[in-house]
Amino acid sequence: MVSNQRNASGQPESVSNSDPRILAQKGWASKMAMWVSALLVVESVTGLWIYLASFSMSAQVQVLVHTLVGIAMTIPYLYYQVRHFLVWYNQKVTVIMILGYALLVAMLVCVASGFVLTWQGYFGPRISDNWNLTHLVSGIAAFVLVLLHIAIAYQRRRPFALKTPAFALAVGSFCRQSSVVLIASAVIVTAGAMSLPSKSLVHEVPDDYTIPEYLNEFDEYRGSPFAPTNARTAGNVLLDSELLSGSESCGTTGCHEQILAEWQPSAHRFSAANPPFQEVQKNFAAERDATQTRYCAGCHDPISLFAGAKDIHNMDLGAPGMQEGNSCAACHSISDVDKRGNADYVLTPPTKYLWEGTSGWKKKVSDFMIRSYPRQHLEDYDRNVLRTAEYCGACHKQFIPEALNRFGLSGGQNQYDEWKKSHWHTEDDMETDLSCRDCHMRLVNDSSDPGRGEEGDNRRSVDDGAHRHHGFIATNFLMPEVMKLPHWEEQVALTKEWIAGETVIPEIAHIWPEGPVAKVSILGPKKVQAGEEVKLKVIVKNNKVGHNLTTGPLDFTRAWLHVTVQDEQGEVIAEWGNIDPETRWIQDSPGVPHVAGNSVKDGTMVLEAVPLDANGKPIVRHDLWRKAGGENQRIIFPKYSDQQSYTFTLPEDAEGLFTVIAELNFRRYRQEFLDLVVPNMEEEAGFYQPTATHHSTTKHLTVSPKGQEGVKEGKSGQ
Repeated sequence: MVSNQRNASGQPESVSNSDPRILAQKGWASKMAMWVSALLVVESVTGLWIYLASFSMSAQVQVLVHTLVGIAMTIPYLYYQVRHFLVWYNQKVTVIMILGYALLVAMLVCVASGFVLTWQGYFGPRISDNWNLTHLVSGIAAFVLVLLHIAIAYQRRRPFALKTPAFALAVGSFCRQSSVVLIASAVIVTAGAMSLPSKSLVHEVPDDYTIPEYLNEFDEYRGSPFAPTNARTAGNVLLDSELLSGSESCGTTGCHEQILAEWQPSAHRFSAANPPFQEVQKNFAAERDATQTRYCAGCHDPISLFAGAKDIHNMDLGAPGMQEGNSCAACHSISDVDKRGNADYVLTPPTKYLWEGTSGWKKKVSDFMIRSYPRQHLEDYDRNVLRTAEYCGACHKQFIPEALNRFGLSGGQNQYDEWKKSHWHTEDDMETDLSCRDCHMRLVNDSSDPGRGEEGDNRRSVDDGAHRHHGFIATNFLMPEVMKLPHWEEQVALTKEWIAGETVIPEIAHIWPEGPVAKVSILGPKKVQAGEEVKLKVIVKNNKVGHNLTTGPLDFTRAWLHVTVQDEQGEVIAEWGNIDPETRWIQDSPGVPHVAGNSVKDGTMVLEAVPLDANGKPIVRHDLWRKAGGENQRIIFPKYSDQQSYTFTLPEDAEGLFTVIAELNFRRYRQEFLDLVVPNMEEEAGFYQPTATHHSTTKHLTVSPKGQEGVKEGKSGQ
């Protein structure tokens, strides 16, 4: 077949249908070519928008359009590409053909990597950085090559087009229809972005929100809607509770499943919902008013604090989601901290993804969006401040301000400064420096978490395959069981193991010694006589605690020595530090309740403190808003020791091998506090507060009958 065209002189000329010019004309006239080319440009533009533009609703719509168009056009593209190849592969090799082959390679790589990323975004925990880079580079290459391929192809056939109306018509139609597709795509993206729900979760402080006038007398609180805590949001705005709650979704997306399971029974999770806190907060609001409970909320209940729920208009002082305490979003949205303590941090509200926190198919779309377009997610939640001790110190450093106690500044628990002054903190040698996270957030080496590996942390690498344990293992082993939180059995087991000094952390084993957290030893004679007065010294060394032993709220945490002397039959002939079977209080000796402030020669060693109000009266219900001072504090600094003397008289008929047993025990709550504040909690839980043992040791005494000579020896250790 031939086609009659005219040459430059206007004379007819015969052109075969196999002529490259005719093949090119058919290509320009092809609807398939137009659609494929236009959609390739759509894919390129949306891809570049995703890569270059800032996070927005439009950008998220671009992700969806880019993904759906890419999937939809794959088969048509491959069909067109095969036909196009079969038409042109046996033609003379030209620059256009070389560009075409390069475009073919780029497109095949781009399509393959796109499908891998789509699969990872939907089914996997995260997309691969290497595949993402491959898709980006191949996509940009394909975009450039398709433009060059089309432009050079037209330029080469332009003389023929000028003298061939049908060719010119085909090119014009191609351009017009392609433009329509591009404009339609832009309209779809714009309309989609405008029509999708956009609920504001950040609010200005309303006029009826209560800010006590007296706080304006203090410079540090003036203008803060959250005082008397130092916690604040960027811009001092209120946040809808759903912005900081919904931690369960972090683990139900197939992403942070391990970390969610670790956090669920942790102290950070139950910081607001545990019964003692709830009762203390109620007492605080009743004695003062609801607004002053904001002091506690900065660390215990940030979701309710920033939602504006700690106000006189809200009787239960809680917001939806408060059961999560320090939720994933609340902790990871902290953008700045200071060393003052009392929750001195700034929380920058995270930006929610489309349909984040929903359910059903919308949640699947949201999860896909977070995994395939994680830039904003990482910007909101992966902050360098999280890896500093100062971040922990924002809450683990407390004082009672004058605005609260109406007396003057009074110190409180302060693990941060205790650690910073200790030998564990070696600021000039990061290889030996141990920080909060090193001990309390051990590495989980069999991690499946998408965030495993860390380049910016001490003794870590980006390919170490580990994440930090989010159970924050320390001494909180009672509340997980009382509240029957998910995975509480594992949390309690790890905590008791920690208290007993049985935890081994491989990554710091060369710095952090093996053995008990606090080591107990007994000094005394090896041989004694019946009827003799025996004097013993029990020494407790703070062996490897990164701060004081003990620490935290010393008005109710208790560590104490339980010492018994037994004869060969196991009968106890002397005892100190036992638990009364009825009251469950610590005894200095059987029948004699412990009295705080006893000397090193009386009763037993109890590590504790007694806070006092402005009138010098002991505070026993953890009503620390009245704390003006304290007394009878007994703690052991890191690497230091303390001792207690114990004296007893052997029976006149004593004989044989006697055994002295010394245990350093721990309870999270002073029993008197539980009896006063939550008297029914243990009964409702179905068990009494257990005791955990830090360390136990024994010493044997050889007792000879009274009057025998040559049996007495000097003191010796174990």
